Amino acid sequence: MNAPASDPRMSVSAEEIKRYNALAATWWDPKGPMWPLHRLNALRVPFVVEAVSEHFGLKTSQAPLKGLTVLDIGCGAGLLSEAMARAGAVVTAVDPAQRNIAIAMEHAAAEDLAIEYIHGDIDSVAHRQFDVVLNMEVVEHVENLDAFMASCGACVAGGGVQIVATLNRNFKSWLFAIIGGEYVLRWLPKGTHQWRKFVTPEETRRMLTAAGLTPLKSAGVAVNPFTRSYSLTDDTSVNYMIVAARHD
Repeated sequence: MNAPASDPRMSVSAEEIKRYNALAATWWDPKGPMWPLHRLNALRVPFVVEAVSEHFGLKTSQAPLKGLTVLDIGCGAGLLSEAMARAGAVVTAVDPAQRNIAIAMEHAAAEDLAIEYIHGDIDSVAHRQFDVVLNMEVVEHVENLDAFMASCGACVAGGGVQIVATLNRNFKSWLFAIIGGEYVLRWLPKGTHQWRKFVTPEETRRMLTAAGLTPLKSAGVAVNPFTRSYSLTDDTSVNYMIVAARHD
């Protein structure tokens, strides 16, 4: 991504890209600073597979997403991308942090997984459409959110789905995700999140609808600070996921 940080088309700031470039080498270490993402991935992968399988009426237990095209936006070093490829999907993944993409490509090659990795932002695939668009733990890092979500929605093919996972914006999310997660428990590096960029479920649904998608269902994500485990819940006050579909 070659545009300067002041370019209004950019969806992620240069500071965010620099932070994730610095963390790139630790991405695949389940005991390193990215361990919360590994735990979260263990929860979101079956959620995504189940939601997509249900939407497309897929019944196969082995390679349940076989033949579906999947776009993983803000893929990092490929945790979710690899899981989708192992489920049989044809995966394209984009990330603005160049070191993330380099490590993702190296890891996928070592695992003999054919994943198309692209160093860039959503504009890098703006001319393409996919059966499934995954927008997971990304929107809370985006500067121009309405434009970004419109571009993400445009990448969803007719009959396809987009799944968004992010953080709600309220006092509880500030207390739990930032004060608790970054300063008290120190599960995440300080500065990982900016509360002003958190997005309420209502705002997410509005942007999905504006992009021509119909929100279908949502789920909250709960974190147990004692066991460091993640679980699905009806409570969307902190972390949440929304599934939306394009019916045209």
